[in-house]
Amino acid sequence: MTRPRPTDWIVMAALVIAWGSAFAGLRIAVAHIHPLWNTVIRIWVAVATLAVVLALQRQAPPGPRDPAWKVYAITGFIGMSAPFALFAFAAARVPSAVNAMCNGASPIFTAVLAHLFVAGDRLTWRRSAGIGLGFGGLLVLMAPGLAHGGGEAAGIAMAVAGAAMYAFANVLVKRSPAVTPTVGALMMCLWAGVFALGTAAVLAPPPTMPPPGALAAAVALGVFPTALGSIGYVYLIQRRGPLFMSMSIYVAPLWATLLGVA
Repeated sequence: MTRPRPTDWIVMAALVIAWGSAFAGLRIAVAHIHPLWNTVIRIWVAVATLAVVLALQRQAPPGPRDPAWKVYAITGFIGMSAPFALFAFAAARVPSAVNAMCNGASPIFTAVLAHLFVAGDRLTWRRSAGIGLGFGGLLVLMAPGLAHGGGEAAGIAMAVAGAAMYAFANVLVKRSPAVTPTVGALMMCLWAGVFALGTAAVLAPPPTMPPPGALAAAVALGVFPTALGSIGYVYLIQRRGPLFMSMSIYVAPLWATLLGVA
């Protein structure tokens, strides 16, 4: 595989900022919006945003019989609607910085799955050492919350489960039929929106109008880390593979911590 281009690093930096900011936004939104309905809002805002981007790019999704729809249906559930809900529930139990740190488990899961299922993304001894060091750091960061037990430990468990789901989605996107990044992002968000709406309608109480700040946070989550972030996400996985893309998740907690403190 060729060395990363400057564009790849720029996209990764944008993902760090967008995804790292999401945890502070989640903390604000779920204070007044049920986690499941927050997931619905952010995903359908993302769908609307991606539809506009797609129109500006003069692109269109493939026909309904295209096999990519089936792959992105799975990805939309395990890589978006389910983990979004898990992180939203976790945001009500742990600080935003801790939530972001738990997401640091995703590169670890991704590295193992990519080694098993993605040609050209194998673990070398240097990669294994780096992943092991990251895992050790993750345990150190999570240990105090796990020791407290109760709601904080449950929140950490939810966030780590969401990170594991992200890892499976990363590998699926790499193995999916080729589509442009914007089309792939739209297909994933459409399916995720259907799953999220059905889940919220069954399991959550009817939504009420939240305060402007919470609603603004949910909308911002839809536009930036979900819609625009998904474009960069698909682009990086197609260009560099799931392991390279997942490294941005190791850096995102630094940005998330700064925003959380602010």
